[in-house]
Amino acid sequence: MIHSLAPCFTGTFVRFKDGLALPGEHPSSIPCRDLLDAGVTEGLMDRFAEVHPGGDRRALVSMWAQWHFGALIIPTTAAIVFLDRDLPVALDQVSIALHEGGQTAAIVLPDDGASQRAGGTNRFARLFSGHVEPLIRHLADRFRVSPRMLWNNAADIFEWTLQQARADDRANPAALDEGRGLLESRASADGQGSPMGGLIKYLPHENERIRRRKLCCLRYLLPGVECCGGICPTPPKATR
Repeated sequence: MIHSLAPCFTGTFVRFKDGLALPGEHPSSIPCRDLLDAGVTEGLMDRFAEVHPGGDRRALVSMWAQWHFGALIIPTTAAIVFLDRDLPVALDQVSIALHEGGQTAAIVLPDDGASQRAGGTNRFARLFSGHVEPLIRHLADRFRVSPRMLWNNAADIFEWTLQQARADDRANPAALDEGRGLLESRASADGQGSPMGGLIKYLPHENERIRRRKLCCLRYLLPGVECCGGICPTPPKATR
């Protein structure tokens, strides 16, 4: 865990404390920009396929992306909303440490960032415009998967993180609102239409509201992987 970010990782977030690391904390890592190399990502998907033998390739890509976004988005968002920290998480700034199966184990930062963000910039621009967007573009082009589905993976993780942070009175309301804007409005990290807008909804169901994705993540196409439950837009019986 990065010492200066330790205040972020309490309660719900404690299990994500190792998602961000500094150089030297892992015996090996690869530059994250290498993920834009077809040979590198093909190799990672081949390794990940050994974890889910017989799995549909599109579903493998989707699940690998969820692993990566979990390691990236959750702790970075926590650092933003609790500490207003500007972290160097753009794709060409970081490296990744890997699990044996090719999944992202940690995002290795060059340093622990700045204590305050640059004035006038969206707090989440470096995260989404600098990292998530180019990675999704590459994965969608290389593996012929829906970019909207991959953005829904990112939106799912991001929205969950904001919901958990909102329950903590240490969270910066302005940062929470700015993040929520990427999910609910046309505001975005780069000033264009947000690719996450409308991808997570809360729908009425039997006197309560249930959280639901717009697009299925295809995890049901991986043998032995359970359905994600009520958040899935397609009932399990129909998808199977």
